[in-house]
Amino acid sequence: MPLSDHAGTRLEQALATHRLVVFDLDGVLVDSNELKVECMREALAEFGPELVDPYVHEFRRTFGRSRREHFLAFHQDHLGGEQATGDRFETFYERCAGGYAELLAERYPKAPLCPDADRLVRALSARGLPLYVATGTLTAEAERVLDGHGLVGEFRAVLGGEEPKARRLAAALSAEGAAPGEAVLLGDSRQDLLAAQAVGMGFVLVTGHGFFPPAQVLDGADGQNALVAAGLDPSGLLTGTVAYEGRAGR
Repeated sequence: MPLSDHAGTRLEQALATHRLVVFDLDGVLVDSNELKVECMREALAEFGPELVDPYVHEFRRTFGRSRREHFLAFHQDHLGGEQATGDRFETFYERCAGGYAELLAERYPKAPLCPDADRLVRALSARGLPLYVATGTLTAEAERVLDGHGLVGEFRAVLGGEEPKARRLAAALSAEGAAPGEAVLLGDSRQDLLAAQAVGMGFVLVTGHGFFPPAQVLDGADGQNALVAAGLDPSGLLTGTVAYEGRAGR
């Protein structure tokens, strides 16, 4: 059954028809998107606003990539640095990503859950449905924030940003022996959509905390394999993507 056939269905009911449900973390389970933007801005402050401000827009646009990918993009595109294998990048990465991690260690555990996140996760877990988290956040950090909210035990695994998200989704499919069409990712960014498409998994765009409007996130999405949820209320109704077609900002 195409995911689009669940349009008008309650979120929990639609997800329960799958063999595997994967959640993005930031902006979906945890209200932490803006917190991470400010931590990134502070971690790179030494390079001045003329370099950092344009990069912060890129950081928002590509939110969901792994941490290494984010810092590599700044080093290459804004500092004119070499490829990821260069010694200069490793020195830069150790210093700046380390500073970013220190800021997150202080602030991230205080980030609140997104509304209804605990209700939906526990409802699906009670059904015996395999649940995973796939996130650009490092695994230990993701597990820590979920543990602080009493949710980490509801997931089969938390798959962090040590590897690209598409690879993490493929690993979850393999672990459960599920076909891509039997699984769905709940995300809030275009990077989430692209990762889901890369492995053939269904995608539910969760609105409310993402940086960009649905039309921009869903531009070019397969309307048969994507839906939109206004938050994580288990009883909330899913909507199709047709309302957003042709309205994406460029």
